[in-house]
Parts: sequence; C-alpha cells; structure tokens
Amino acid sequence: MSSTDIITSEPDDTAPVYDRLRTDIIAGVYPPGSALRFAEMQKRYGLGVSRLREALAQLAADRLVVREVNRGFRAPEISLSNFDDIAAMRLRLEPEAFRVSVENGDDAWEERVVIAAHRLDRAARRYATDTVSEVHDDWERCHRAFHEALIDACGSPMTLHFCGVLYDHFDRYRRLIGFDEPAQQRLAAQHRLLADCAVDRNVAEAEAVLAAHVNQTIAVVRPRLETLLG
Repeated sequence: MSSTDIITSEPDDTAPVYDRLRTDIIAGVYPPGSALRFAEMQKRYGLGVSRLREALAQLAADRLVVREVNRGFRAPEISLSNFDDIAAMRLRLEPEAFRVSVENGDDAWEERVVIAAHRLDRAARRYATDTVSEVHDDWERCHRAFHEALIDACGSPMTLHFCGVLYDHFDRYRRLIGFDEPAQQRLAAQHRLLADCAVDRNVAEAEAVLAAHVNQTIAVVRPRLETLLG
C-alpha cells in the first residue's frame, strides 16, 4: 500500500465522498473538461486515492465525470446538444412523475412538499439580498429538496433515480451561466404554483405547470450558454 492509499478516520463508505465530489462538480469547482487530479483532490477532501477512485467510478456511471483509459478522470465537457438532450429528457420524465405524485400522494407527501416549499421560499428571500456563498448554497439545497419532494410519491424508484441524475446534469449547466435575478423571481412564483398544485391535488394542471417551470429555466439558460460557447 502506498502512502496515498492510507485509510483516513472517516467511515469506510463512499457516500460522503461521492456527495462532496458531486456537489463540487455541479457547482463548477472543476471547470468543464478539466482533469480531476488525485493529488489536488486528496488535499481538498483529505482522502486517499482508493476512496476517491471508488467515488469517481460511481460518478462516471452517471456521466457526471468522464473516465479515460490510462488517463484518469475529468469533468465533462459542455455543449448545446448535450444541454438540449438533458433538457428534453427532464421534460419527458419529471412533469409526468409530478402528475402521478399529485394523483397518488398521501397526506405525508403533501406535508413534505409544503415544508420543502416553505424552506425554499425562506432561502429565496435571503438569496435575493445576501451575496454570501453559504446563503446561495442553502438555496441550492432547498431548491433540490423541493423538486425531489414534488415527485417522490410517483411510485417508481427508477424514475426517481433518473430524474435525480438529469437534475444534476441540468443544474450544472444552470449554475454555469450564473445568477439572473429577474428570472429567479419569476421561478420563485412558479415554485409557489407547484406547491399549490400539490396541496390542491390539481392533477389536471400539475404536469403542465412543472413543464412550464422547466421550460422557463431552459429559456434563461440556453441563450447564455450559446454566448458562453461562442
């Protein structure tokens, strides 16, 4: 065993490592196409190569990192075609999952949505006035938790898994183009509409409301992505 493979005092599982790496990749800590160097990651995460390699392999399975034979790992490149593919698949799966959740969710599901919506609204009000990165990170966590709550009564673990992966990829592009305050305010209003659909059990409108929400985000991200890519 080399010195780089010394086991740290952290629990012997890759979940915390995976979560930290995944969060950093989505947040743009590692720019598109950049090499994920073990020496740098060891310093950042305080972990040995074996633990990092296992987590990276899991991320590669979801295409959040790219594994190259004899060359290690790197952050995925970005492109308009890739974004369009991710967006199309998200629109195909997530609105339908929300409709089914509205139709079949129990009182406990409704409560989870209401709590998630309240936390997101509170985080959004802080986000609008505070530039501290921790505040923005809190909004990102609340935003993801809200979208997860909307669909978690759909009854399909596979759908939840794929929606989660698509959300990760979509979010990476959204965060890459930066903050847009007017768009943020419009999307916040749509979050309230989505919560109302859940509470009112509005099955007829649920799918269309979530699809409109995702499409509005696409309409913000894609033009900026075009400019970024030249």
